[in-house]
Amino acid sequence: MRRMLRRDGNSSKFLFVGNHPCLDFINTEIMRGGRSVDLLTNEQDLMAWIEQAHLTNRTVSEAATGRGAHQVSGQTFQQVKTFRTVLRETVERLVARKPVSNSSLDTINELLVHRTGSFELIRTRQGFTFQFQIDSSHDTWILGALAEAAADLLSNRDFSLVKKCKNSTCILYFYDTTKNHTRNWCSMGLCGNRMKVAAHYRRMQRQQQAASPCSVA
Repeated sequence: MRRMLRRDGNSSKFLFVGNHPCLDFINTEIMRGGRSVDLLTNEQDLMAWIEQAHLTNRTVSEAATGRGAHQVSGQTFQQVKTFRTVLRETVERLVARKPVSNSSLDTINELLVHRTGSFELIRTRQGFTFQFQIDSSHDTWILGALAEAAADLLSNRDFSLVKKCKNSTCILYFYDTTKNHTRNWCSMGLCGNRMKVAAHYRRMQRQQQAASPCSVA
């Protein structure tokens, strides 16, 4: 699989093409060679994605580094995977212009209770900033952070701009922030160029067939 660039410019196996953390989370499951591939194979993968997606703050990142990603329990890891399935079904309904199910809302609300912590005033070079500091004393804070991302997508974003890649064999989603909202592909590097080359080849084939003289019996 082609390595993608993280937001800090370094290489990563994760695909940050969704323009929203909820969609990037769903995109941790991809298609490769016609088969579904899960990029979250273990707890270490989950912590790596959480940090690369910037769903942590400084306090949580330092705590996670100190105690090790293996401290994410198997139970929480499985809950994360189950929640990803719920979110994929939810976004599928958004793209299909169908209402979000009550069961999806119930799941998100149930997990939001894990979004615990407190606000803290932090000094910066520019002055001060008011930030929410996550309580990471239990690994379920991850579920709370993911639920908050889902809640933000549903409450603060235009559903018409939530799209699925036009490549029929791709299962990646994105939030279209282009000026005219005409984005069709998860990325040009992954699907856009490939589909354009395929379309060009089909046009050339049709032109050649149209230009060929009719065979004489």
